[in-house]
Amino acid sequence: MRKTILAMSLALLTAAFAYGVQSGAWVTFSAPDARFSVLLPKEPTLQVVSHPENAKLTHNRYSDAEAGYAFVIEYFDDVVNSPPEKYLDEVRDGVIATLKGTLIREEHIKLGENAGREIEYSLTAQNGNPFIGRTRIFVVGPALYSLSFVQQRDLDKVLTADAAQKYFSSFKLTPAK
Repeated sequence: MRKTILAMSLALLTAAFAYGVQSGAWVTFSAPDARFSVLLPKEPTLQVVSHPENAKLTHNRYSDAEAGYAFVIEYFDDVVNSPPEKYLDEVRDGVIATLKGTLIREEHIKLGENAGREIEYSLTAQNGNPFIGRTRIFVVGPALYSLSFVQQRDLDKVLTADAAQKYFSSFKLTPAK
């Protein structure tokens, strides 16, 4: 269920992109409610997302849509109810199925001692434009963190790879207050 929300959010963001890659100083964004910090080109927009089947279940989505690409960070609390690797398989499958995308590659990763995955996939936006996405998902106790970078396929590969690397490598968990 929450896996589907994550995938739907990525699909919706791809519909609005134009071309280009932003350069310049990035900002450190610290989410007060989700215990993480990350570098982004600018302060992200917050959207409270309700589950399609139960409006009482909500989570926060932070996104920064730039020209031709977007950054999406989502945090789901108290959702992991199976072993981490099994849960990550389910999330991966849910993302790919909901996006009607094609899995390009998958890598088992870690965030400290926390299990994670990085998946790369291709998808086509509703307007027919082809996109490439990379999503890193981490299981941290009963929580799931998701970081996505989605770009139009024909953008400059070096500039977008640099932006994605800067974004993904900057993600840090912060202690609960």
